Amino acid sequence: MNLKTINSPDPSIHSQLGVIPFQSNLEDHTLLAVAQSALQLQATLLKNSISYAQSVSGGLILKTTLKNTVETLTKYTEADEGSIFLIDEDGVIIESILARGPVTRDRKDAVISKVLDGGLAGWTLRHRQIGVIYDAITDERWLQLPDQPYTARSALTVPLIYGINVIGVITLTHSQTNHFDDAIATMMQYSMESIAAIILNAQLHAEYRPLEL
Repeated sequence: MNLKTINSPDPSIHSQLGVIPFQSNLEDHTLLAVAQSALQLQATLLKNSISYAQSVSGGLILKTTLKNTVETLTKYTEADEGSIFLIDEDGVIIESILARGPVTRDRKDAVISKVLDGGLAGWTLRHRQIGVIYDAITDERWLQLPDQPYTARSALTVPLIYGINVIGVITLTHSQTNHFDDAIATMMQYSMESIAAIILNAQLHAEYRPLEL
């Protein structure tokens, strides 16, 4: 059996959805470990999402799910910082968690606009594929903001795609170069559809639960 064939999504499916899969040169035994890590990651996120659905009320469930998603992915990839943007069908930001922490609405909108226009997050949304930056200083896709409160020398972005719709993008950063390797990128490739489904479920739950009450 070829583990790459077993664990990689059908290329024809990717073609139909307009998704470009991450290409790695990992050995089969490494792919097995990566697949196991991906399953653990998805199980953790799913377990937490069920807990939030039972204990968090109203619109807070979406914000809580996004915050937990960023924290969990940061832990599993050993990233320093993480952010997430959700967009609607028109490409308008509807919710976000920024790595820089709480900021004013105007400042948040300005930061998001810049990274989506000229940064790696925007590149990932336009190309519908995972983006890996090994050295942010030499990669033109990375946008260094003048007041950035953290050091980012390597980065990873993951498009959140559910069905044929892109619903958002996750960005993870690290202060050292070459932190995000093929194994981490492949783990995220295996997990991104499940992550998108969990977030979309929280979004729908937040929108319709008040009507039920």
